Amino acid sequence: MKRVVKILTNTNTGAAKLLTRLTVICLLAACAGCRDTSLSYMVPTRTTLMLDQIQADTSLTTTVQALQIANMAATLDTYGPFTFFAPNNSAWAQYIKNKGKTSINDLTAAQLKTVLTYLILPTRLYAANFIQGPQATPSGAGDFLTLDISKGYRYNTVANGIAHVYQTDIVYSNGLVHKIDAVLDPPSLTIGQFLSQNPGTYSVFTAGLQRVGLLDTLTLLNDKNNVRVALSLFAETNDVLKTAGITTFDNMPMADLKSLMLYHIIKGSNFSASYTPHTLAIPGINLLESYDNTILSLDNQSWIYFNLADNKLINNSTVGLAASDILMRNGLVHNLDKHMVFDTTTDSKTSKRVQIYHYFSLATSYEYGAAGFTAGSLPPTTTTGNWRIYAESGTGTSRGTINCLFFSPHAAGDSVISIVKNIRKGTYRIEANYKAGGRGTYQLYCGKDLIGVPVNYGLTLGQPSNWEQKAFIGNYTFKKSGDTPLKWVCTINGSVDFDCLVLTPIYK
Repeated sequence: MKRVVKILTNTNTGAAKLLTRLTVICLLAACAGCRDTSLSYMVPTRTTLMLDQIQADTSLTTTVQALQIANMAATLDTYGPFTFFAPNNSAWAQYIKNKGKTSINDLTAAQLKTVLTYLILPTRLYAANFIQGPQATPSGAGDFLTLDISKGYRYNTVANGIAHVYQTDIVYSNGLVHKIDAVLDPPSLTIGQFLSQNPGTYSVFTAGLQRVGLLDTLTLLNDKNNVRVALSLFAETNDVLKTAGITTFDNMPMADLKSLMLYHIIKGSNFSASYTPHTLAIPGINLLESYDNTILSLDNQSWIYFNLADNKLINNSTVGLAASDILMRNGLVHNLDKHMVFDTTTDSKTSKRVQIYHYFSLATSYEYGAAGFTAGSLPPTTTTGNWRIYAESGTGTSRGTINCLFFSPHAAGDSVISIVKNIRKGTYRIEANYKAGGRGTYQLYCGKDLIGVPVNYGLTLGQPSNWEQKAFIGNYTFKKSGDTPLKWVCTINGSVDFDCLVLTPIYK
């Protein structure tokens, strides 16, 4: 793969400001024989500034040299704030060797400035605020540093799939340092550029994307609203397609080809490690332990199934990753080891769906008929009222204190709507958990379809306590995939106190 490293210019306001600040400071440092601590952007307590401290750290001596060669040392002595992902000496030694050089002095100031600008973020980013995938704040040139925190953020975070963040939150008055064990070049290509510049590997797949107008989607850095693109592509190499008997997509009907290509793209650019979260079992509500997940593809109808417990990660042990987490400017590329085709038989065991845990207090819900509230109101977090989210303690559940959704209707016919996310079309068994007592009776609907029969949510259903009841509502076949509103209509007046729903797939 031909990799081009260059200094990038971005019209992003924050990035432009940081680049301007870096330029001004470098000029000041070059012109001044000494530093004036009385300047407004300087911090008077110099012993707490970043540069003065890392100069004393024997594991970062090469980083200090790199800052000096790039004329960026003075940057870390300004007010900031900064977060510096600082490579240690061993990281630099390996980087220099990989570049075919013998010392840090063999790299140009421009090369080092490109790397260091990428590793310095104009914000304070503590380890506790790391997010899976691209961080919220871009680096100086507008590119995003990507973190994998799927196994915990403090001591096993991985940056760009390469560098371990092994020491975090070294705090100074103008920012903080996280030490890393590899030097990171900023990504230089978008996904579309990467595919186009590697025709020997991706020419057939690239031609298919281009034929249905999706190559531009993967090439542009910003969308039509000037928002940075973040996508993940499951790419198939020429060899993988040849094994599947495909040497061209020119003869495939356009609609079928577009569906196939959209099925290989998902929104966001989180690392593959996040695709299979570990769900802990809650026996009291029939929630099973699992390591699987389904992710909606770009067509908003097809789902890719992931299971970490399988030898091959994707679609029920049929497809694996030949290479993963190849970082691009607008997302990630994963190379598949087999041609991936969507299974449309939604109630077949070969087309896997996952159990859905719908926790009402974390979902988007609306009320229609609670006294004192306008129809369609979202629930406030409070301890009293006819419509609210509140903490319920002493429940005796395996989860301890839980948050509940409480609704008290004005009359029969009033209702609650809650949006259940990531339903994949097919049949599910639907069970509820709730706080019993003097409650009302409600009929569950999906659209105009009734699900089961009216349930009185005041019964304990033979359980020894009011919690973890596994109350069966009914089986239902969802005809569409996606986020789905479910509606509870009051048939006999009385409040309801919801904890969660569990939707378990049923296969024919």
